[in-house]
Amino acid sequence: MQLQLTWQLLLTLPFLIIGGFYGWRRGWREEGITLIGLLGALLFFGSASRAGLLGTLVNRIAQAFGLFFSTLLGRDITSSQVVNDGNRGVFQFVGFVVFVALAYIIGGALGQRGGLNAGGRALGAFLGLVNVFVIASQAFGFIRDRLPSVFQREGSILISPDTDAVAIRNALPTIFALLLIVLLIVVFLRLPKIRQ
Repeated sequence: MQLQLTWQLLLTLPFLIIGGFYGWRRGWREEGITLIGLLGALLFFGSASRAGLLGTLVNRIAQAFGLFFSTLLGRDITSSQVVNDGNRGVFQFVGFVVFVALAYIIGGALGQRGGLNAGGRALGAFLGLVNVFVIASQAFGFIRDRLPSVFQREGSILISPDTDAVAIRNALPTIFALLLIVLLIVVFLRLPKIRQ
């Protein structure tokens, strides 16, 4: 049996685990509010055409301020274009990153962690996975647009049936190394609570 995974999925898996863990800690309200903010980020910066329209709006606002200060100071002040053909991709990327940061900040400020039951935490973990998937899909879209050959690699995982216990014994160091990494991540994330 052969299982094929894309590079994007392999790169996303660790972040999905972290997103699920943080979603469990944050709860469904914080993750839900964050998801609404992330959907807004996709709405405004999900495609180059919509980001271009927003860039045009930013340029018009800069022109309006230029006219205001021209009138106020009695001098001719011309504003340069903030978003032009040379930096539209940077504007789209930076705008998306700012919206993502704001979504998490607002989600943390408006959400409620206290008094969550297991169902609320499980829904938070699911929404945390969805949030990471939204961010990763857009990030990979940015990478694919700028560097199209990055994800052109092909890989496969081969799973073969083996009843020999030697294979399990040989995999023990890898299993324990992965468990140690997970344990270190959990301890690192719990360190602020341990200090209290």
